[in-house]
Order: sequence, then C-alpha cells, then structure tokens
Amino acid sequence: MPAARSSANIALRTFVFARWVLLGLIALGWTVQLLHPPTWVRIINWFPPPPEPRGTGAVMIVLVALNLATQRWILKPGKATPNIAGAHLMIDATALTALLALSGGVSNPFTTMFFVPITLATQISPRWMWTLALYCLAGFAALFLVSPGVGAVAGHGEHLSAHIRGMWVAFAISGTFMTYFVHRIAMSLARQRGELARLREEALQDRNLAALGTLAAGAAHELGSPLGTISALVGDLDYMGEDEREESITTIKQQVRRCKHIIHQMASPELRLPQLGREVDAWSLRDLEDELVEAAVGVRVRVVFTPAVRPPDEVRQPREVIGQILRELVSNAAAACRNHPGAREVVARFDVLDGEVFVEVVDDGVGMDEQALARAFNPFYSTKEEGRGMGLGLYLARAHLRQLGGSIELESSPDRGTKARVRFPVRPQHATLAGV
Repeated sequence: MPAARSSANIALRTFVFARWVLLGLIALGWTVQLLHPPTWVRIINWFPPPPEPRGTGAVMIVLVALNLATQRWILKPGKATPNIAGAHLMIDATALTALLALSGGVSNPFTTMFFVPITLATQISPRWMWTLALYCLAGFAALFLVSPGVGAVAGHGEHLSAHIRGMWVAFAISGTFMTYFVHRIAMSLARQRGELARLREEALQDRNLAALGTLAAGAAHELGSPLGTISALVGDLDYMGEDEREESITTIKQQVRRCKHIIHQMASPELRLPQLGREVDAWSLRDLEDELVEAAVGVRVRVVFTPAVRPPDEVRQPREVIGQILRELVSNAAAACRNHPGAREVVARFDVLDGEVFVEVVDDGVGMDEQALARAFNPFYSTKEEGRGMGLGLYLARAHLRQLGGSIELESSPDRGTKARVRFPVRPQHATLAGV
C-alpha cells in the first residue's frame, strides 16, 4: 500500500503539471485572438472559431482551483491514491469536452487532446486506462450532440461532414489500439520491475550469506594455525624434558588465548554486517605491533612506523578487520621464512599519506613463481603442505579490503621473498560487507 500511494502521488503531480500546460494553451489561444497576429502565427490558435468566453472562463477557474486545492490538501501531505488520481483524469476529460464544445466542437482540431488523459492513465492502472479510453470516446461522441458547429459543418458539404464523423471513428480505433498496446507495455514493465526487485532481494540475501561465510571462513582460517601448534605440542609433551615442557605449556597457553581472541572477534560489533563500513572509535596503528609480533611464531618480526604515523592516530576503520588482515599477511610471511634457510626476519612498515594508510609486509622467504603469484588470491589455493592451510587468507584479505575501500598487491620472486602492499582509507567510505 505505501508503494501504491507513493506511485499515485507521483502520477498526480504529473497530472497537475499537465493541467497547468492545458491552461497555458487556452491562455495562449486567447492571446492570439486578441492580438490578431499574421496567419502563420494563428496556426497555433487552439480555438478555430471564437470561444464562448464565459463558459471557457468558468472551466478555467474550476481547473485552477482544482490544481491549487490538489497541491495544498492532497499532494503536500502525500494523501494521493490511485482512485483520487483517476478521478482527477475524469475531471480533466470532462473539462476538455466542455472546452471543445465551447470552441468549435467536433470541428476543433484539438479533439486529439483526448489522447492525453488516456495516456496519463497508464500511470495509474489498466482499469483506469480502459475507463478513461471509453469515457473520452463518449466525450468525443457527445460533441456531435452538443456542439453548435455540427450543422454548419454539414452545410459546407457532405464530404466534410463525413470527414468529421470519420475523425471520431479514427479516434475510436486509434484509442483502442493505443490503449491495448500501452496496456501490454505497462504490464510488461510492471513484471520486469517486479522481477528486478525480486532478483535484487535475492542478490542481497546471497551477498549477506556470502559475507557471513567469509567471516566464518576467516575465523576458521586463523584458528587453524594456533590449533595446529597446540595439537603438535600436546602430542610431544610426554617426550619433553621439564624445561622444554614448561616452555611448551607456556606456548600452548598463548595459543589458547589467541584462539579465544579470534572467537571474540566473531562476536565483535565491528564484524557485524550493518557495522562494517561505518565509522568506529579512533584507534592507533601502533596498537597492532604486539599482535603482529605474536602472529609470527618462531620468526623475528620488525614493525616500523614512519614519522607520518603519529600517535594518537585517527584510524576509524574496524580495528579487528584490519588486525585480521595484517596478522594473516605476517603469518604467511613467517611461514615463508621458516621454509627458507637463509631467511632472517619479517618487516611490517606503516605509513600514512593523504588520508590513506599504507602497509608493507616484506619477507625474505621462499617467495613465489609467476604461476603461484597469479593464483595467490584465488580461494582455496595454497602453496602450503596438505592440511597446513585452507588457501583462503589472501582471498579474504582482498575481499575485506575491497569493502573498506582499500586494495592489496603482491610482488614475489622465488628464493627472494615476497612483498605485500596494503592500502586502505583512514576513514570508511560507507561501504558494507554486503557487497562482498
């Protein structure tokens, strides 16, 4: 019902505008008659014979009053309905019939103006369109009965009289065809709009579902590393010495805390669909240093902040999302270093320029060849051993950054390491995860 009311308001505004145009044509016709311009100007005259001034003036006053009242008491408060809009067109068709009867009747070439209310009725409903078509056809026929010029036309010859009657038949046939085909077009457009609305709703639901799956997959991906470490250490506890066992237990506790932190992220308001893409409380890039160091088990991590990164930073992107992306990159870099005997460290470099944050994560690990680099962002693609990775880290990182208005790029060479460049705006650009 609200949609129908809104559509009726739009249609009624169009009708009011068309009515003002009609009144303007009448005023123009009167002006042409009063000024007695050259013949080539009088061709625009809407009144072939002089109109009856009192009757025409009364119709104009009624239409002006109707327009003003409609704008004040119907359109302004938004109270239009399809029936009110249809009634207005009926009034317009009646007024048009009266004006034509007062200014030449069936001999007035502006009888084609009857097509206007028929066409406008397509904005309301098929029922009103057919109703207006029949009503205008009846109005045209009534001009033969009430118009004082019919006899005069007949006196000029049977041929001209037959021509006038043929105009009514032509109007009837044209009006019927136009109404039928416009009705078909309107119904086709309505079906297309309905189908488009349905597809948009389904696409939105699919995107939301994909977004939820992306978040869940991201959490599962992050949980895989600490849980794998815990599993390996627990299996070897019985074979460790006292000092090694204590160190392993400490590591297990750290990994358990990390698992709890990851699970806490999933419940974080920053990761809920309506929140992603909105501004959050400002936080500092320097707060990420400790968790990036912890993400690289067994590999040294050096975090560098340029002078442009001055505390307190005013980063207003979701902290947990940014942290998850950068932890994944550091974790990947550390894994590449562990597989390369000459690797020394992972460097994470932060910079801020022109309202955007730039982060480079550089390692000197095993690197990737061109084929692996081209597929690095594909979902479920991984260069790690079977069971050591899901192949979703970079895919999720790019998906999240895209929603935050950022990007990620990779440079890599075999045995020379990999450089990941991350860019995202300091403040969100009102994107939402629904677009993933």
